[in-house]
Amino acid sequence: MSRVAVIGGGLTGLATAYYLGQAKPDRQIDVFEEEHRFGGKIKTKRVDGYVVEVGPDSYLARKQAMTDLINELGLGNTLVTNATGQAFIYDRGNMFPLPGGAIVGIPTEFIPFAKSTLLSWPGKFRAMQDFFKSPYPTEGDVSIGDFFKYHLGREMMDKLIEPLLSGIYGGDIYELSLDATFPEFHSLERKHGNMVKGMLAARKQRVAANVKPSGQFRQLTGGLESIIDALVAQMPANVTLHKSTPVTSIEKVKDGYVLGGTVKSPYQEVIITTPPQRYKEWFAQDPHFGELMNMDLSSCAIAVMGFERETFDATLDGTGFVITRKSDTPLTACTYITAKWPQTTPQDKIVLRVFMGKPGDDTVQRLDAEQLKELALREIQRIMKFNAKPLWVELTRLDKSMPQYKVGHRDLVSRLKDYAAKAYPGLYMIGTPFDGVGMPDGVRQAHELVQHIVNED
Repeated sequence: MSRVAVIGGGLTGLATAYYLGQAKPDRQIDVFEEEHRFGGKIKTKRVDGYVVEVGPDSYLARKQAMTDLINELGLGNTLVTNATGQAFIYDRGNMFPLPGGAIVGIPTEFIPFAKSTLLSWPGKFRAMQDFFKSPYPTEGDVSIGDFFKYHLGREMMDKLIEPLLSGIYGGDIYELSLDATFPEFHSLERKHGNMVKGMLAARKQRVAANVKPSGQFRQLTGGLESIIDALVAQMPANVTLHKSTPVTSIEKVKDGYVLGGTVKSPYQEVIITTPPQRYKEWFAQDPHFGELMNMDLSSCAIAVMGFERETFDATLDGTGFVITRKSDTPLTACTYITAKWPQTTPQDKIVLRVFMGKPGDDTVQRLDAEQLKELALREIQRIMKFNAKPLWVELTRLDKSMPQYKVGHRDLVSRLKDYAAKAYPGLYMIGTPFDGVGMPDGVRQAHELVQHIVNED
């Protein structure tokens, strides 16, 4: 029986083993996770009527791979779409509603955009000039920041685009690759000539299809960790899961690969699903892996805090807000969990989810957990203008956890995978360093890899 090792027991690794175990029952598959639990960053705490996500709290509904897996695991009846409401942008001491009709900050309706007080009139005129602009003058990849500044101007970039988009990757959008992060915008621009025309066409298409506004995100009533629990429980019989088992080395031998820290018998195929820094332990002597091993990683921290509703002295308008980079605070956003995901919170409580970690700001790395909790509470009280004390604060620090897809990232991935296919046959690499940092991206990569393996046989 052919043997396969999957390194990493997060969602991507577990999904890979699940799909491969089903597709290839003749293979013996071992999953190796160095931590004492499976799931990676996905972690749900269920206590006293709360369902608290201390890692990611939802996924984009349009990314179907995740929903397909959830349905296959029999959890489809627990799916919940977020409640919708007005979103806000906090800019240097003031809270502004996100203009109606804006898609990731790009205007598609004139009147709400014209009435918005977030942007100055010169900033609005500059953005609308894009209707007459040509596509970005450089062929190939470009940074998110340069692309949108060219089309919509610096003020739109600073006050709308940057706070809405940079939070996803936690990085400097003047360094992040457009083609590796939001390729759909490049496609719209090339098809319609500029961003305003492209977004207007996209909106017209949605109206023609009678697509009604709805929540863009999905969650499960039992929390995201219920997906991990279901994967572990329903893993095919030919898959063995190993916790607390770090892989210390990967040695290429005549009939496959021997993994340090595990059994001595070789594996014919190895699938790596870990963050990029782990590659230093296995391929430090191979210069072809240099860019991957040294990929920039951003850090952030999430403080989730609960309050008594009757003593909470702030008005919760909408579902939350994002914060412009020029605002004098280390915070980047706040979600009103109570409003966005009401099923997660007892009716007599309020829960806020506060994000920290601006590009170039070392607050998350410099302060300890208690200091970060105090800072998050103090800053959110100042911004939202309330004095209520929390019942509890749960902090998650994600230090150097988010790979930064710099301009040219897709070429880097293509070069590396082409090299690995020749130099390390039977070795596969998927996960956050390569093609998407969200949970559905990992599931999609797992499914695509298994299809590739099946087709190769």
